[in-house]
Amino acid sequence: MKNNTILEFYRFSLINKTKEQQVLSFYNEEEDLLDTLNDFCIHIFENVKKYTDNQGKFRTFTLATLPIIKKDDRIIHGFLDSAYTGEYGKIKDRKTNGVKYNLDRNDLFSKEFFYLIYVPKGSKFGFLVIQKKENHGVKTIFETAFNNFMLYKGVSNYKIELRQAPPRYYLSNFLNKGEVKEVRLIRENVERTEMTLQKEERILKLKKEDAFSKVIKEVLFQLYQTKIEDNQKISFLNYGNFDEISFVLDYNGICKTFYIKRKDKIRSNIDVSNLINFDNEIPNLVSLIEVSLEIINQAA
Repeated sequence: MKNNTILEFYRFSLINKTKEQQVLSFYNEEEDLLDTLNDFCIHIFENVKKYTDNQGKFRTFTLATLPIIKKDDRIIHGFLDSAYTGEYGKIKDRKTNGVKYNLDRNDLFSKEFFYLIYVPKGSKFGFLVIQKKENHGVKTIFETAFNNFMLYKGVSNYKIELRQAPPRYYLSNFLNKGEVKEVRLIRENVERTEMTLQKEERILKLKKEDAFSKVIKEVLFQLYQTKIEDNQKISFLNYGNFDEISFVLDYNGICKTFYIKRKDKIRSNIDVSNLINFDNEIPNLVSLIEVSLEIINQAA
């Protein structure tokens, strides 16, 4: 039985020291980020990135194969190789249930998974697509490894920034058809004592058929469509003013958290299992590329 195939979508920009976004195909006066990213992919294929995560696990980050670049389509794709230590267990034979290998905590538990990079011509934004694998997060290490690569090249005044990039149509289904399950009213830096400031949250739990839930959803929808500055308070009914409001929507049994201000925090995981083809229960590469580019067009 094939597993669900979930893709994560990120939008990236290249910024200089004054936080100005660069045209990706013509930064640093003459360089194309598509070529720079291809060089980066070759570099991490040849030089495995080794690091320790915040849980103390030793990890490695590299590519399973050399990247494939298609300059006419302005994409790079291939398979990442991510591994970490700290797992105990046994590898067993499927037919006999006999132990084939004992997994020690110092062994690297490795997985390979699809990635695609798209760098549009003349744009300040590009896209990174990653096949989601549990316990194999990529965003932070990709940013860190690329920015270190730029320093390695002798380029210190540019760095890449990744943000979640959920496509608009996907969010619209939740906003238009979803049911509000929970609302969090958040105040930052609330004074608890003379010496401490803490975050304060008020949580509203809502019932599906409750008429009040419909009122709440209408207000949230209006706020979500309103541009609110980072330093601006959010007024919410008669509850008061808040620094941020998050809310959970349930659509077809799938829950997603939305934010009024920090929309870039909305997770962009999309189950594409019904949109792609499989070869012996393995996602077809061509199919993954086609679906990724279709969804990117929706997120752009």
